[in-house]
Amino acid sequence: MTEEVNQPLQFTVILVRPKYPRNIGMVSRAMCNYGQEKLIIIDPQCELDVHARKGAAQGQGPLRQCILYDNWDDYAYNEPDSTRIAFSRRSGKRRPSQPFHEVLEWPVVKDGRPVSLMFGAEDHGLSREDLLWAHRTATLDIPGPLMSMNLSHAVVLALSLLPRDITPVQQEKTIQTPDEVLRKWLETLEFDLSTKNWNAFYAMRQMIMKASPTEHEMELFTAIVEQTVRAIDPDYSRKNFKKSNDVENRSSED
Repeated sequence: MTEEVNQPLQFTVILVRPKYPRNIGMVSRAMCNYGQEKLIIIDPQCELDVHARKGAAQGQGPLRQCILYDNWDDYAYNEPDSTRIAFSRRSGKRRPSQPFHEVLEWPVVKDGRPVSLMFGAEDHGLSREDLLWAHRTATLDIPGPLMSMNLSHAVVLALSLLPRDITPVQQEKTIQTPDEVLRKWLETLEFDLSTKNWNAFYAMRQMIMKASPTEHEMELFTAIVEQTVRAIDPDYSRKNFKKSNDVENRSSED
């Protein structure tokens, strides 16, 4: 009798602008060590050449099947939605970070919903714009005096902490953040969005991401914002609001 082997819960690994092929290959190898399969690379700064294949050694699967996107918009258009956890030490009042083991206690993770792990480039990590796509920002526990890690080592450490006893929940539809109507709403309320470092749009978007709303919650929020813009600015094009009535009707039925 053969012993049944439980498949590990799958987490997507997202590399943003990685620079060195061998590091990408070593990430693929690390993913195989922990039974992970899906690797996404956004705006790679190098070719996935022989050096990447050498780095992967016997763990070629994720590298061979990795998905490449030019930017975050392409990613959002093509990928099913997932909760994204970014690894970064870029912290502050506007970008609070938590130890990764604390983030793993988040109900969204423990409920088995799809989760993606975001890692930045080897030199400067994830940018402020990248972090806007993250629902949570996490740090890895490094006990020694050197706080920077090789990209593949960071992936290994993160994967080693992942839970293995959670039943996954499938989520097929992408849940888009309503960036365009959110900007219009804030501009209608006369907020100044010209500041590049931080403004009301970035703050609102980050709040939405942290809440990790369901598809229905996001549609309802979008409908409310759209209705507010209509009430304040009747001349705003109604073609942007074609889904509002459907959402409002669905909400009344609930």
